Amino acid sequence: MKQKIPTATLDECRFREHAVRHLSGELVDPDFAAHFPHCPACQEVEAVWRRLALLPVVEPRADLTRDILTAVQRSREKVVRPQWHRWAAAALLLFGVTGLSVWQLRESPLTPGAQAVSTTTSPMHAADSRREALDWFCRAQETDGSWSPARWGGDPRFEVALTALPMLAILSAPDEMTASRAAAIEKAKRYLISHCDDKGRFGPVFYGSSYSQGIATLALLSSYQQQPDAETKVVLHRAIDVIISQQQATGCWGPGAAGQPDVTVTLWQVEALKAAHALGWEEVRPHLSLGNKWLAQHGSAAVPTLEALRAGGAVDYFAVYFATTQLKEAGDVSALDQLSSIRHALLRKQVQQGAESGSWTPDDRWATAGGRLYTTAMVSLALR
Repeated sequence: MKQKIPTATLDECRFREHAVRHLSGELVDPDFAAHFPHCPACQEVEAVWRRLALLPVVEPRADLTRDILTAVQRSREKVVRPQWHRWAAAALLLFGVTGLSVWQLRESPLTPGAQAVSTTTSPMHAADSRREALDWFCRAQETDGSWSPARWGGDPRFEVALTALPMLAILSAPDEMTASRAAAIEKAKRYLISHCDDKGRFGPVFYGSSYSQGIATLALLSSYQQQPDAETKVVLHRAIDVIISQQQATGCWGPGAAGQPDVTVTLWQVEALKAAHALGWEEVRPHLSLGNKWLAQHGSAAVPTLEALRAGGAVDYFAVYFATTQLKEAGDVSALDQLSSIRHALLRKQVQQGAESGSWTPDDRWATAGGRLYTTAMVSLALR
């Protein structure tokens, strides 16, 4: 009598949260390679993933990819120029149940060739929408300067990161800084400084600690750029040292201090080091170079068509932000048409009434971790 091999559901599989990222190569883990041949649940995920990979990829226009690649090449020639966005747009737009899609758009409002009148978003409308979001942040801030994940549908362990993200969103509009927003920034800065220990680590130690480290360091760097002060600089020295110490030999970072390589975590650390270098931290140069090299080896020049922003469609706001950045860098008519369509779709999803007015509903792949604070911050940054 043959021995029956036990089967497992995806809910029982220890790789369930990151199965697609393992299969796509975004996460590299020898344990998964050993685990996969014996796990029917992961094999089922792979079968679906491979079927999706066979679907036809549709680019927005024949010349858009060439124009964006030309813009990318030009950006490489500039000394101080963020490089991480082009890797992010490719690395984050991978196959996933709730991620963005590069498949045929059918009747999507983002379909190339749609009439200009129907897809054009007024710059003033986008600016008004962003201002409403920033004002919502001011109303939602706690008295201690934080923004509470527990109150807005996120994971409390990410409180430091989810305080830094609204801070970044407000700081991204310095020409629209009101008294209430300036007060919110100051309170958030005090909160972040008080939650950085003597070694420079932000928040509690858990699997997502590196997210908090990178995002909080970036927020303080942005604040320091606009208003330098000695206390913040001391904290930043320690925080940057932690980021450097957690970089792996290959140039990447993982979710924890010694986690498996992770593209999204690496992007946040690289952005923080980029900002630090621009502000005079010369010691980060080799680490920044190594991080960019790793990202270059784990990305491609894919150009997204954002089907997931259709009405009712699931979306990845993290990827939306980087996609809009890529399109803005391209700057040609085709890219600007796509950018306008994306913004138009984002504006339709903003909450218009009640206590949540001005925010965006947490309905993307990162919703359980980030909640409404995360989605609203990322869309606010995408609408800049």
